[in-house]
Formats: sequence, C-alpha cells, structure tokens
Amino acid sequence: MKKWILLSGLLCCMYGVSFAQSSIEFIPTGGYTFGDKLDFANSFGKVDAGFNYGGSFQFNFNRHLGIELAYNRMQVPAKLYNYGAIPGDDPTYQTSAGINYIMAGPVSRFPLPGSPVSLFMGADLGAAIFTPSPNSFSSNAAFAYGFQAGADIFVDPQFGIRLSARLLGTAPTSSGYYFGNWGDPGGYYITNPGLVQFGFNVGIIIGLGKVLPVYQKAARQPRQPRQRRYYYY
Repeated sequence: MKKWILLSGLLCCMYGVSFAQSSIEFIPTGGYTFGDKLDFANSFGKVDAGFNYGGSFQFNFNRHLGIELAYNRMQVPAKLYNYGAIPGDDPTYQTSAGINYIMAGPVSRFPLPGSPVSLFMGADLGAAIFTPSPNSFSSNAAFAYGFQAGADIFVDPQFGIRLSARLLGTAPTSSGYYFGNWGDPGGYYITNPGLVQFGFNVGIIIGLGKVLPVYQKAARQPRQPRQRRYYYY
C-alpha cells in the first residue's frame, strides 16, 4: 500500500510541474519514411519507403523558441519503370539511393501548463545530397525544405523523448546525375522532379547547456481602494 502511495505521489509531482529545458540540446533520431513516385519524360521512378536516421543540435533562446541544425539520411531502393508498367512488372533499372538532408530552421515550443510535455513545430531550409550506390558515378545536391511537428516529453530538464512527424522535400531542378551503367539508355535522373517524403521519428533529448529558467507570470497585485480627498471650508 505504501508503494502505491509513493508511486502516486511521484506521478503527481511529475505531472504537476512544467520542466524547463536546456539552452543546447543534442537530439539523435530514427524513424520510418514513406516512399514517393517520380515522373520523368518517358518513364517513372519509385523511391521505396525505409528507415531513416540522423540527429540535430537545437539552440534554445528561451523555452519557446530555438534554432535547429539537423541531418537526416536514408538508404533505400530506387527503381525505374517504363510508362504503362503495371504492379508486378520488373523495373527496367534498380539501384540503392542514399538521400542526405542537411537542414536548419526555427523551432517553436508550446509547454503545456502543469505538464512535462511541450508541443512543438518548425520549418527548415537546406540541401539534399543524393549519392547512388553501387554505381555512384556522380552525386548531386538540390534545394530542400522541411516541416515538422510533434511533442517533447521531459523526464527532467536535461533528458526527454521527442515524438515527431516530418515532411522533407526537394525543389525540381534541371540538373541531374546518372544512376545507371554508362551506355544504359534508361538513365535515372532522380533530381529532375521534386521529391517529397513524409515520415515519423523518435528521438532522445540530451541537454548540454544551462537549464533555462521557467517563465512565471507575475502575481497580480490587489487593486488599492481609491482614496478620497475631503476639503473643509
């Protein structure tokens, strides 16, 4: 009975306090990213779904605003099909595509009062670097953008868990590189169309900087009664 009372007390303390955060956070992440279809002039390509990994450094100005520097990578099969192909048809060419996102952008946090949970959202800009394998004759980079949202659950001010949903994409570009063997007429130029990838990630928040103070609203002072002035004649 005493154990249950002690556990209940700890839970009440945990959920009755809004934890502060650290000024610098290292957040290693991993998750799953869904695939995308790419349309070319006479064919179409598919980038398969797969696991991703990476991490970010987040520099917090206060408990509500920070800047993140992020890296995310996935290595998945990329396939090329002729138009008119139906499900089950073999691809005309297949390789392994390495996609590396290097991003930076603001992150806004919204701590829930009386809870160790902070909701967050952010937007990123940067570059996507493509590295085909094993026939990696060249690599290429494209402008990239990203959006993310989720929740941070803090165990203490310098340790927590991040649950997030993220969209990463690249802008269409006229440049490209060749995925296939030299002389293969069906070149796979993955950077010509824009690539859009959506996924879910889980991360560990490790505080490296000083603990940010918890903002407390100043108590409202009671209104003093207005003093009346009396004049004697």
